[in-house]
Amino acid sequence: MRRMNTLITSLVAFSFGFIGSMPLAGPIAVMVFSTSVRRHYGAALRIGFGAALAVSLYAAVAFWGFSTFLAKYPVILPVSHGLSAGVLTVLGVHFARWKLKDEAKPEQEPNRKGLLLGFTIAALNPTLLATWSTAVAFLYSLQLVSFSGLLALPFGAAAGVGVASWQVVFVGLIRRYESHFPRHVLTWGVRVMGLLLIAGGVLAGIKFVQEV
Repeated sequence: MRRMNTLITSLVAFSFGFIGSMPLAGPIAVMVFSTSVRRHYGAALRIGFGAALAVSLYAAVAFWGFSTFLAKYPVILPVSHGLSAGVLTVLGVHFARWKLKDEAKPEQEPNRKGLLLGFTIAALNPTLLATWSTAVAFLYSLQLVSFSGLLALPFGAAAGVGVASWQVVFVGLIRRYESHFPRHVLTWGVRVMGLLLIAGGVLAGIKFVQEV
């Protein structure tokens, strides 16, 4: 029974991580996309894997009972919105002005710190805690498994694997089809994603002001 609980919990967490990473409006998606279209595929994957590591930690904490922690310390929510507003706006402005350059060939990947970069950007987005708390609440509502603190680790690990798996698929798709699109289309694709980040930052800022 315990193995079945662990398996079901891990499968649900993997699905949440994989499907939840598909929208292209998040900062990690924009960074992975912009790095990939410059043909730095290894660096793009490292960014995605770094983000997956941060997500696994957030997911594990959420499963452990972060929703209760939020209830006890409501000040965390507005603080998370304030931080998110700043991070999303800064990254959004950067990518809204982004331009595709030929400064490096596919085999020359300058960003060897992609893993740390991806982890840092994802870790600076504390609303992931609220997101994964919602996912945990949904899992609880299904009554598929018996909740236990011991399941926090497999839940977090499976969520991270789900995120990392999508990054592999995402980069693979870009690598295969990037050459079919004109340079200006790729450039504006990144810029539009940057504008979406700015919009997300504005919304987070509005929530921050309303909650303070």
